Amino acid sequence: MERTYWTGARVGRRTMLRGSGLGLAGLAGAALVGCGSSDDDSTPEAGQQTGAQLTATAVATGTGDAGPVSADQVRVPAGIYQGPVGPSAAELNPAVNAKPGGVAKMIYLDPPRMDLARTLSCTIYTTLAHTSNKLTRGKVGPLADPFRVDLEPDLAESWEVSDDGMQHTFTLRQGVKFHNKAPVSGREFTSQDVVKTVELYSAGSQADVFSMVENVEAPDDYTVVFNLDQPLADFPLSIAAWSYIYPTELVDDEDLRQQVAIGTGPFVQEEWIQKERSTFSRNADYFEEGLPYLDGMELYVQNDVNAQRAGFTTDNYGTYAGRDQGDIDALLQERDDTTVIGVFPISRGANVNGFQFQMKNPVFQDDRVRRALSMGFDRVEYDLARNDGDNSNPEGPYSNSPMPWPLLFDAYPTGAANGEWYQFNPTEAGKMMEAAGFTADAPLVAELASWYTREELAQLVIPSINQNLPQADLTFREIDNPTHVTMMSDRNFEQMVGFLWGPPGYSMDQWIYPFYHSEGSLNYGSIVDTDLDEMLVAQRAETNADAQHEVWRQIYDRIHDMVYQAWLPERLIRQAFHNYILNFRYHAWIGGYSCYGGDQARAIWLDEGAPWRSA
Repeated sequence: MERTYWTGARVGRRTMLRGSGLGLAGLAGAALVGCGSSDDDSTPEAGQQTGAQLTATAVATGTGDAGPVSADQVRVPAGIYQGPVGPSAAELNPAVNAKPGGVAKMIYLDPPRMDLARTLSCTIYTTLAHTSNKLTRGKVGPLADPFRVDLEPDLAESWEVSDDGMQHTFTLRQGVKFHNKAPVSGREFTSQDVVKTVELYSAGSQADVFSMVENVEAPDDYTVVFNLDQPLADFPLSIAAWSYIYPTELVDDEDLRQQVAIGTGPFVQEEWIQKERSTFSRNADYFEEGLPYLDGMELYVQNDVNAQRAGFTTDNYGTYAGRDQGDIDALLQERDDTTVIGVFPISRGANVNGFQFQMKNPVFQDDRVRRALSMGFDRVEYDLARNDGDNSNPEGPYSNSPMPWPLLFDAYPTGAANGEWYQFNPTEAGKMMEAAGFTADAPLVAELASWYTREELAQLVIPSINQNLPQADLTFREIDNPTHVTMMSDRNFEQMVGFLWGPPGYSMDQWIYPFYHSEGSLNYGSIVDTDLDEMLVAQRAETNADAQHEVWRQIYDRIHDMVYQAWLPERLIRQAFHNYILNFRYHAWIGGYSCYGGDQARAIWLDEGAPWRSA
C-alpha cells in the first residue's frame, strides 16, 4: 500500500477516517456521477431507481390538479432514489389530501439572535422562515424544480417590472395580520412595514441587495414601488432569498429585535432556549387559506452526527443527512418502511465547503501563497475519503464555487472547470512557497478557525496541506457556531477561517456582488480587486442574457485564478426523511430544512399513523 498522508500511520484510509468520526464507507457513491438525467415524470414505484439529475435544468413533476386519493397513494414509496424524488399522488393536491394536526420535530442550528439585518445566517433564517414572510419567495416542496429557483408570490400578490428594468411595483395582499403578540398585537401588515424593513436592511447585512434602490415609494397601504438607479430585472428574485419583512415596531426597537421573532408567518414563536430548542404554534390568522396544516413545530439543536442519526431512527427528528452511500444503505435496512432518500448534486453556490483568506493580512496578499496552498491540497484523495468518490472523474472532482453551476454550465462540471490552481501539484506549490519566502526550515505558520466543516478541515484538509507542503505549518482551531457567525459578520479573523456565506442567493448577483466587491457589505475576506469590481458592476447592468453570461464566466475565471478562497469537492445530497412527512423535499439550490428550506413548513402535513400526530 502506498504511504501518503492518508496512510502514513500504516492504517487503511477508510479505517482511519471511520475512526475519526466521519463515517466513511465504500465507493458505491462514485457510480452515481455517471448516471444520466431521467425523462420519466412519473412517480417512482417502491424500489425504482431514477437517473441522477446532473443537468442544469430539471422539470418539476406533476400538475397539481389531482383529486382525493386512497390511503395507499398518500406516501412516497420508501427506497433510495438516484435523483430528486417526485410527488406522491396525494402531494399533487395538498388542499384536498392534507390531514391537519400534529407537531413536527426537526433539527436546526442555534441562532445567536433574531436580527437578520445584523447577521446574515441560516441560524436566524430558519426561525424567520416559520414566523415571517417576504414579498416574494422561491418555490419549494415536491413540485419545485430542485436545481433552479422558481419565483412565487408571498406578501406581494403580484408585481410588475418596467421595460427598462428600473422600476418594480409590488401589489401587497390585503388583510394580512401580524402575530397577536406585543408590540404589534395582530395589527394589519401594510406598505410602511416594507419601507421600514428596507431601510433597516439597507443599513445592515443586505445593503448590497438594496444598494441600487434609489428610493422606495408607498403610494397607498398596499402598493410599494422600488425605483432603481440601474436596470436589474432579477430584483424580485433577489429579495425572495433573504428579505423577510419585520413589523415597524421591531425595526424601531433594536434590543427587542435581537430577542424575538414576530411576523406574518404561519407559526408563532412560543419559546427560544439558546443552544437547546425553539418551539412554534400554529398561527390561526395566517393569510394562506388552510395553512399551516401542522399544529406546531419543535426545532432542536443537535450537532452530534451519531445523535442525529439515532434521533431519526427513533422518530425524534424528521430528517437526516446521510453521510455516505453505506450510511443510507444501512439506514434503509433499519427503517425500510418509513425512509425516502434522494441522491443528487447540490446546485447552488458554495456555502460552507472550504476556507478563505484574510486579504488585509500581508502574507495572504501574495498570490503565490494562496495558489500554493490550494495546489498543495489533494482534492482527489479528499473526495475519495470524505465523499466516497462522489465526484470521481478523469478530469478531477469539481469543487463548488459560490457561483451556482446551473447558471454557468449545461451539466454538472468536473475539476477541470476549477482551473490550474485546483489541480494537485505539490512540487510546483512548493516552489511557489519558496519564491514567497517560506521554506521547510522557516515555514508559513498560520491558523484556520472554523465550526462549519470542522472535522474535514481539521482531519483532512490541514493534514493534507502540511504533508504535501513542508513550507507550510498550519493548525486548526475549532470554534462554536455563534462564534463563527459573529466572527464572519464582524470580520475579526486575522489569517484563515472556514468558508461561510449567508443564506443562498436566488440570483447570481447575490452570490457574487456582496461577497467580492471591494465595498460589498459581505466582503468578509476584505478583497480589493478593481478588475473584479468592474466585472461585478457590469453584470448588474447587463440586460442581454448572453452578454451577462459572458461576464459571469469572466468573474468565475477571475475568482478561481486569484484564489481568494479555496473550495472543496462536495458530496452528493443523501437526504432522508420519514415518508409520513408530506410536502417536504430537500432543494438542491435552496437547501435543507435545518437551514434554508424552512419556508416549506407552512405546507407540511403528517399522514395518518405518524407518531407526531398525537403529540
